[in-house]
Amino acid sequence: MAIFKHNPYKNVVEIDNVEGFFQGDDLGFKTSTFLSPEHLRKLVIPWHKKFAEIAHQKGKMYWLHCCGNILNVIDDFIDDVKIDAFHSFQDEIIPVWEFKKKYGEKIAVLGGVDVNKLATYDEKNLRKYVKEVLDRCMPYKYALGSGNSITNYIPPLNYLIMLDEGLKYL
Repeated sequence: MAIFKHNPYKNVVEIDNVEGFFQGDDLGFKTSTFLSPEHLRKLVIPWHKKFAEIAHQKGKMYWLHCCGNILNVIDDFIDDVKIDAFHSFQDEIIPVWEFKKKYGEKIAVLGGVDVNKLATYDEKNLRKYVKEVLDRCMPYKYALGSGNSITNYIPPLNYLIMLDEGLKYL
């Protein structure tokens, strides 16, 4: 395939200090994927498998960021693509601790503090919520962080509260 003649991932995995790479591919929305699982398996997942193979051949990790409800194809990403970690969680779709309980033995779980809660909770409720996330997800194969990007509408203090709870948890 022509894309692999100049594939940047082949260059990235050659850098000594790079331990892996994080591919973002938003494939869904709150209730489902944009394409049918069959189309994803035919058109999208094989690309991720090739990228993961590039990483794994060099002993590097392949992490996936994907927004939307992809629960109907997550096993494909875990078992076929062989992702090492997954990021992007909304409590409305699946709380991070439920995902961790179901898949945490197979892959690492990244983030999970729901962005809506991070943006809207007062300090007391946010601290309680972040501590609950930590209690349910730590210590094995979990990294604290937001469920998605830190948006411009998240109060900086709330972001710092999340970090503070993480530091206190150590």
